[in-house]
Amino acid sequence: MKKFLQMVMELKNWICLSFTASLLIYIVIDILVPGELPPGNVVMDIAWRWSYGYIKYRLVFQLLGLCLCISILQYVFFSGQMLKKPSYFVRIAVFGVLCLGLCAGATIAFGWFSLDSLEHWGKFFLIFVVCFVGISLGFEVYYRAMGKRYNEALGRKQKEAPRE
Repeated sequence: MKKFLQMVMELKNWICLSFTASLLIYIVIDILVPGELPPGNVVMDIAWRWSYGYIKYRLVFQLLGLCLCISILQYVFFSGQMLKKPSYFVRIAVFGVLCLGLCAGATIAFGWFSLDSLEHWGKFFLIFVVCFVGISLGFEVYYRAMGKRYNEALGRKQKEAPRE
């Protein structure tokens, strides 16, 4: 029971992180990518979107569902509880491909943009790759810094502890 609750807490944290990241990514894309407004002054368009932009509840729940699926995958690939043998590179590559598939599936299922447009798919793929690489590098830096901090603390503890 304790392991199950620990898994639920870890999964909850990952869902919160991915949902926050997905909303931030959506907001940046919504502000920077012209859509509903007629072409005009780019600065005024961005100012209008910043002031009057909105997000539909339906999209919030769609992103939440997508984040739940991605977080479950993240738990399977990176918690150390399920997949232990594959190298980190293999895990991140397979995870990236599966996440791309999930995001593309959500795009098709929820009709986030015109499926006929090669330009939209190109932008989608570019945004996905940039965000995936950025988030992956962020996690890598975080875990390396935490590992270094833990190693330093362990070294201090070993120096302080009397040898028997």
